[in-house]
Amino acid sequence: MRRFLYVSAVVGVLLLAPVIIGQPLTSVPEVLRRTFAQLPELAKSTPQGEYRALNTWLPERGLRGLYAKVRKDAGLAVLENLSGVKVFLKGPHQKGKLRLDTKADFGRYNPAFVRWLATHGIPGQQDPLVRHRLQSVYDKYLRRTARGFFVAHQSFISQPRRMKQVQTRYLELLDRQKDASDYLQETFRADTDRYEKSGHDWYEVNVAHGFWVRRAIDGTAEEFQIALTRLLETYDSNFLKE
Repeated sequence: MRRFLYVSAVVGVLLLAPVIIGQPLTSVPEVLRRTFAQLPELAKSTPQGEYRALNTWLPERGLRGLYAKVRKDAGLAVLENLSGVKVFLKGPHQKGKLRLDTKADFGRYNPAFVRWLATHGIPGQQDPLVRHRLQSVYDKYLRRTARGFFVAHQSFISQPRRMKQVQTRYLELLDRQKDASDYLQETFRADTDRYEKSGHDWYEVNVAHGFWVRRAIDGTAEEFQIALTRLLETYDSNFLKE
């Protein structure tokens, strides 16, 4: 039910990823800049069939709704063509297509792809004029999600022993095909309730916890956290200071 997290990093970092420490910043491909800038129009024009194809029941919240908006212009197949590497090394998502109905596995991201995104995917990081022009797009369509994923990561790293136990149990349930995603949702319910009281979106923070569990398993959590932090430094620095 919560497997749209497979595309969580693809959408967020696709549009906004930073530079991995030690790598030079290179230009953002025009298709990514254009897709970012066109999000307001895409939000109005995306047909309902795009949302139904991703089985999302909240088209204006969460990552499936966001991915549905950008899929035709900057989906997985486009990203693989631009980067020259596969998005996923293992898992059910193959040949540029997502499989969101599997109960036995999840997409294992390719670290080389994450690094490519981190280098090429953040419009406005070095250009104040571009950043100013896109600030309203970030505020309306990405800020809530980015903040939710950031606080979920803080929660994740503050409980290392517990998170190891969660990873172990999650993999056991995947092997048995026994509602592993529902397990993650219920496991992090109390954490999510706490963050909701401080103004974060319950739904997005809850699934973000599951995202970080999966990234710890596939070994890309550090790269994604660097990307997310640099995104917030670019468009949401006051949030980080707070």
